[in-house]
Amino acid sequence: MQERVLYVGQQAVYEEGSELLAQLMGVEVSGKQIERVCHYFGELLEQGEETAPSFSKEEVVYGMVDGSMILTREQSWKEMKLGRLFSAETHEKGPDDKRGRISASVYTAHLGSYTSFLSKWERELAPVPKEHLVLLADGAQWFWEWANEQWPESLQILDYYHCKGYLCSFAKVYFKDKQERICWIKEQEERLFEDRIEDVIEGIEGLARRGVEDLIERRKILSYYRNNRTRMYYGSYRKRGLMIGSGPIEAAHRNVIQQRLKLAGQRWTQEGVQQLANLRVMRKSDRWDNVIALTRTRKRAA
Repeated sequence: MQERVLYVGQQAVYEEGSELLAQLMGVEVSGKQIERVCHYFGELLEQGEETAPSFSKEEVVYGMVDGSMILTREQSWKEMKLGRLFSAETHEKGPDDKRGRISASVYTAHLGSYTSFLSKWERELAPVPKEHLVLLADGAQWFWEWANEQWPESLQILDYYHCKGYLCSFAKVYFKDKQERICWIKEQEERLFEDRIEDVIEGIEGLARRGVEDLIERRKILSYYRNNRTRMYYGSYRKRGLMIGSGPIEAAHRNVIQQRLKLAGQRWTQEGVQQLANLRVMRKSDRWDNVIALTRTRKRAA
């Protein structure tokens, strides 16, 4: 029974879960009871160490990280970081290389500091051959500093769409003519896909100054590109058939976290949202058997 209570609790709002159990099983379990059981086992998952996934020595493995904000009672909005780990072999491309699907992933979620998140995520990363790991993320400095220190053999890729976003923001300020702006952005994209990042940087540096707003945006894009220039060889990445966008982790935030933990009117305790997130990542990582095993060794009456 506790297995079913946990499943509906991580899937639906507690009161809706209560209705589901009543309709489908004819069992009366209050929303508050579902909440208590979910928090209890979610906390056990927080304390335990799960078996890390296994990957073959030959396959490319992607590691992606991103954050989204959760409304908490203690500190208002607080960032929950989510890590996604998946093999390139599980990525099924769509028609004409459009967005496809990933058939299997392992997720890690943490509400709080990036150091605590990384200590969790490193347990999942441990079995991955370092030279086969591709780390793909935006320009968060803490992430790349950690990658350089702990995974120097890995390939680091800056999310292309963050890269292009800086181009567009600068161009919007600098080029008042829309057609001129579009042509300039396209030219820079062509250079990026030819691995000519230095030409892009030098071109931006060489543009005539056009006021304070231009100066501010120019500094932003040049700093971002200089700090990430070794992660921006998009032409080479594409020739190798590698992903260059972090869409999978953004989609994971919607699917794993937001669909259950960021609904209208929800305001969580930090402890409670972490406990439920632990259950969510177990189900979305196809590790629900571990939760079932936990209910059989650590009983708690609903």
